[in-house]
Order: sequence, then structure tokens, then C-alpha cells
Amino acid sequence: MNDARQPQSQTRAQAPSLTRRVASMGLLMGALAFGGATQAQAQTYPDKPVRLVVGFAPGGSDISARIVAQKLSVLWGHQVIVDNRAGAAGNIGADLVSRAAPDGYTLLLCVNSYTINTSVYRNLSWDLLRDFAPVGLYAASPLVVVVNDKMPARNFNELLAYARANPGKLNYGSAGTGTAPHLAVELFAQKTNLSMTHIPYKGSAPSVTALLANEVQFAFGALSAFDAFIKAGRLRPLAVTTATRYSRLPDTPTVREVSGIADFDVDIWYGLLAPAKTPSAIIRKLSEDLKKVLADPDTQNKLREAGVEPAYMDPQQLGDLMKRDVERWRDVATRLKITLD
Repeated sequence: MNDARQPQSQTRAQAPSLTRRVASMGLLMGALAFGGATQAQAQTYPDKPVRLVVGFAPGGSDISARIVAQKLSVLWGHQVIVDNRAGAAGNIGADLVSRAAPDGYTLLLCVNSYTINTSVYRNLSWDLLRDFAPVGLYAASPLVVVVNDKMPARNFNELLAYARANPGKLNYGSAGTGTAPHLAVELFAQKTNLSMTHIPYKGSAPSVTALLANEVQFAFGALSAFDAFIKAGRLRPLAVTTATRYSRLPDTPTVREVSGIADFDVDIWYGLLAPAKTPSAIIRKLSEDLKKVLADPDTQNKLREAGVEPAYMDPQQLGDLMKRDVERWRDVATRLKITLD
């Protein structure tokens, strides 16, 4: 009797193990099929127009985005449509892309101001590090430290001496509270123990107008905002904020050179993001094609004419840069107690 029951008992004991093996095999086959499908998608991507969302008004950061979009359109044979969705410091555009289908057909122009927004805005529906997949960096540029022609400071050290001799009396302007130029000045003030007064404006254009009218005496900002007035002699560039000098202002020193702050390195950078969960094969295809168009001398020349320096980073490198900047600007915003609705 016992011998007769033994095989039946073994069969019952083995059944769950067999079931698990069958289930595991099914999951494996499903994963392989999914991986094959996404790889096939990447090989034919894109097979229709791609939308590049820019969260800002035309005439600013979208100039460089349109250059890249046009070059990708030629490479792919499908149009890359630049879609300006301005408002709320770029947050409207970011929200749209964070909720888009993760298929590679809706991308976001990411500038480093988004690394600030994700920390200082209290009611965002998205998180930069959680809801987006980095595709690649395509350009960067320094902030330029400028003074108006009424300021006695002829160089950066004279500006520092003036600030130390007049604590709290030196006004600087920005495109608004919590913007990259605002926090860059505050980071510098923290490292030098200087006291300066921030005057925020509603956008870069009014902040430059205020600088020219001597409502504020200096500013950090993109060269594209100041270039015409520098050439006209109404603004003087005293330094750039990156670790190395800028090719378009070769005679202008870096903040590091003149202040002795070895770790001061702030730039404006431009990259592409996709919605989180976009297949890695499509992200890889996007990034490789971005690298291809950046290798084109015509693309490089057009980007430089637009006031930015061509610079490529792959998804991993861009992701690391985003994490670094989120942490850095979160620390500055927390110290200043900046929170925005």
C-alpha cells in the first residue's frame, strides 16, 4: 500500500515545482518577446513626426532647440515639431511631457532651471528625477557677470571691493526669484560672505532694461541677453561663471581666476528628456542620433551663433548632471527659504 501511494505522493509534491517552472518560462518568453518588440520599434523609430515641447516663449532657449530639431528632421526624414508651451517658469511644458505616452514621440527641452523648479515649487505634478528619462545634453553656456556703464568697477575684483565697501547696497537683477541667475549670485555671495540685494523682474528682458537704467548695478545672465549691449559699450562683461573661459569672450576671465573660489562652476545647459518608462532602446537611438547631428560642423556653427557651445552628454552623464544640480540648488533654495506656488 505504501509503495503504491509513493509515486502519487511524489507527483503531488512535484506539481507546484513544475507549475513554477512553467510560469517562469512564460515570464521569460514574455520578456523576450517584449524586448524583441521594443528593439524592433527602435530600429524603425521614428516613423512619424516627433514633438519637442519647449516650456518657454519663442525667442529664447527655443532658438537652440529649433536648430537641433531641424537637423534631426533631416536625419530622420520625419519632422521634429517644436511646440512652445510657455508659462509657470517652464512647468506647464514639463507637466505635459511627464504625462505623455513613453514612446519617444514627445520630448522635452530641459534647461537647468528645471533642476531648480523641482525643488522650489511646492505644487508640481512632476518630479524631474522621477518622471523623466535623460536622452542627452546638446549645448551649454556660461553665465556672464556684467555691470552697467555707470558702475565704477572696471574688473571683477573692483566689483568685489565695491560690494564689500557697500554691504547690502549693491543691487543685482534677475529674471525672477528662483531662476538660475538669481541662485547663481546667491551661491557666489555665500562663498564670498558678501551681502547684495536681489531685485527680481518678470523675465530677462525687463531685468536687462533695469540694468541699463541703473535700477540694478550688475547681473549674472546668458550672453545672448547681454551681447548687443556689450557690443554697444553699455554693459561691461567682468567674468564668466564656468571653470574655463568662453570662446566668444576670450579676454573675459572666469570667476575662479579672479576670486580664487576653486569650486565655482555654474553654467546654463540644454538637453532632451523623454517621459519615464520610455524603452531604453529608443532612448539609446535618440541619444546616438543627437550625437550624430552635434558632430556636424554646420550644427556646431549654428549653435555658436545662437550663443551656446555645442556639448554632448549621453543619458547616464546627463542624469548624473541633473542629480548634481538638483542637490546643489536645493541647498541654496533651502538656505534662502525660497518656496514658490
